[in-house]
Parts: sequence; C-alpha cells; structure tokens
Amino acid sequence: MKRLRLALLGMVLAIVCSGCGLLSTAEPTQSPTPTAAPTTPEPTSTPTATPLPSIATLTLWVPDFLSPYEDATGAAVFHEQLAEFALIQPDIQVQIVVKKATGAGGLYNMLSTAYTAAPGILPDVIILNEYDLRTAASAGYLQPLNATLRQTMDFFPFVRITDPAITTTYGVPFVVTAEQTVYRQNVAATPPLSWTAVLTGNYTLLFPAGPPDGLASDMVLAAYLSAGGATSDETGKPKLDRAAVEQVYRFVAEMVEAKLIDVARVSDLPDAAACWQLYQEGAGQLSVVPAGLYWSTPLEGSLAGWIPTPSGNPATIGRVWSMALVSQDSYRQNAAFKLLEWLTTPEQAADLTRATRTLPARFHAIELWGLLPEETTFLKQLLDGAVPSLPPGVDTPVRRALQAGLSAILNAEVDTPEEAAEYALNSLRP
Repeated sequence: MKRLRLALLGMVLAIVCSGCGLLSTAEPTQSPTPTAAPTTPEPTSTPTATPLPSIATLTLWVPDFLSPYEDATGAAVFHEQLAEFALIQPDIQVQIVVKKATGAGGLYNMLSTAYTAAPGILPDVIILNEYDLRTAASAGYLQPLNATLRQTMDFFPFVRITDPAITTTYGVPFVVTAEQTVYRQNVAATPPLSWTAVLTGNYTLLFPAGPPDGLASDMVLAAYLSAGGATSDETGKPKLDRAAVEQVYRFVAEMVEAKLIDVARVSDLPDAAACWQLYQEGAGQLSVVPAGLYWSTPLEGSLAGWIPTPSGNPATIGRVWSMALVSQDSYRQNAAFKLLEWLTTPEQAADLTRATRTLPARFHAIELWGLLPEETTFLKQLLDGAVPSLPPGVDTPVRRALQAGLSAILNAEVDTPEEAAEYALNSLRP
C-alpha cells in the first residue's frame, strides 16, 4: 500500500527544495490582553482573484527538521499523507519547500523578504514557531483562519500561553519539541525526579554543559525556572533571581563534589541529542534527551523521567510550531483549509510526530501512539507541566548569563555557588 501511495505521490506532488506551513483553530482559554491590530505592508503587486482552475497547486513551506527529502528526519510520512490527501482531493496538488527553521534564510526571514520583494514565490501555507508566528501576524504577512476551522482542541496548556489573540486567530499548533530525562532503572528504586533523589540515588548525570553558542541548555533553564527564578522584570527586561541561581549552582556543585558529574565529559556535550547518544553507549546513569527522540527508540533497562527539580514536579521547555495561512486568494485559501484540516487530524499528527521524533501539540494524538497507559500518562504529565520558550530578546541574555555562571562553577573559576551566581548576574548586566 505504501508503494501505491508513493507512486500516486509522484503524479500529485511537485517536489521542490524547501518549505512547509500550518494553521490554528483553538479558542483562547482566557481573555487576551489588547493587541494592536496587525498592519499589512503593501506588496509590490495587489493580489487579484484567480479564475477557478481545475487543479489548485499549493506551496507548503516547512522547517528543515520536517524535511520529507532527508531520511534522517523521518518525514517521508509526509509523502504518504499527501498521497492519501490526493485521493480524497484530486483537484489539489501540494509542493513542499524546505527552509531553515530560524535565522537568515529561515522560514520567517524568507517570508518577510519575499512579501514585498517577490510576492510571486510566497507559500500558501507555512509552519512557524510561536514567536515568528506572532511577528508575522503583527506584520500582516498572515491571513486569519476561516471561522469554520476554529474548534476546541485538546492542546497542551503551554501551546496557547504566548499571545493567545494571535495564536488562536492565525495559527494551529502542529508539532512541539521538549526535553526529558532517561535513567537506568537498576540504580535505585525511586525515580530520580528531584535533586534529592538524584543525589541520594548516586546517579551520574549527563547534560549539555558545552553549548557551542554559549547559551545554557533547556535543562539548565528549566532547572532555574523550577527553583522559582524569573526571567524578566516588570518592564520586560531580562533578569535573574539571585536565590534561584544560587540554588541551581549549589546542586551542580554538590553533584561535582560527589563525582556524579564528569566535568570534562559534560563540557564536550553540545546538546541533548549528544547526551542521548552517549547514554546509549553505556555512559551515565541519568541523561537529558529530546523527548521525541527517546520515544522513537526506547532503551531496554531504562525508563523515562523528567528534568529533576527541587520539588520533583515536572519541568521542561516546550517549543511550538504552528501552521499558518499566507495566501490572499480566496480559492487557494479554501484549498489550503482542506489541506490543513487533513494534516492536523489526530491520526495524521500522531503518525507524523512519531516518525519525525517530535511531539504532537494535542493529547489525543499522543494516545494514538500506542504506548502503554503509564507511558501515555507520563507524557501527559510532562507536557501539562511544560512552559513555553522565552521571547528571543529575553531568552538569549538569560541563557548566556546562566551558562557563564555554570561554566565558572564547573571549571572551578569560582569557589562557591554564591560567587557563581554573582558571576552570572554580572554577565547579564549591560
């Protein structure tokens, strides 16, 4: 059947080099703060109504981690899903274009550039992260969703926190990413969910202490937030709470003193995926891991946990990628709505996220993964406790400061957690 679907795809899909997109439909759970109406920049040419053709060819821009052309991403399932869609809607063709997820040449960068410079190459549908979605909507690059597409979905709480007036109008959460931990179950009877459990259980820890960009990992940021730390003041400027920073560095210092952190080893680990690779090779007894990566290949003799916190409550940073509508042509919009309705069903989301080692934005899709009941419950608890990623203007300086203090305590550049905290606070100040 898969071969039949792939054969059909060859007749239906126009394959291009980059791209993907998506839409949103949930109603906000709370009244949003007033948001200035998006201003729409003037494109170089005013769109005109397109005569109804026999076939509509939609362009979908997707981030590179969902590329259907790279075996490593697992997104070849896109081919199958779009081939099935073509059987249902033979009058709609879809071409996928892959772009970098962020930065220069990334999805938002190319969208904003093409909107005025080359509107003819704009996608019909695009997938953006939560902050690029908000910026694009405010700039007028996105079209509001058709009211008939808006329905209450079982999204995890964190996917709607960031400016719900924008996210509920312009995007439908599609996939999310988050981190968790994995531990060897023969070390202790109690899962290492708290800092105390990690220390008393003598778990050797793998975490990325050597980020190449000098920004602290999600695990370090989540640990700081779980200690009660704030990341911005009343004016929105980045900040750190001294007491919370000291608490995090004290835990790290105790782990180093107990020889549960190999400083040289963790300093060579750039990210959570590298930690997971090393853990699979037998190193460490507790490791951070991208959640979707862990559930794609669970390891025998190990169990899932969340990032240890002072209280033992779940903590993780959730990143949301939503589908949004770009096309201003009513005929193409109607075709895009049909595509979005198809791709965002729980069944399609479950298949795609499992294959691409990401996570669904909605609980029902995780239920369709076919996990054991206790595993499904774990993931629900993990994502129910997730917090959204920080705004870029806060995220970068906060992470840089946290990493500066962490490196100081790991490399014995300071003698105490208090001195490491002072180092971090000084790094945050202009």
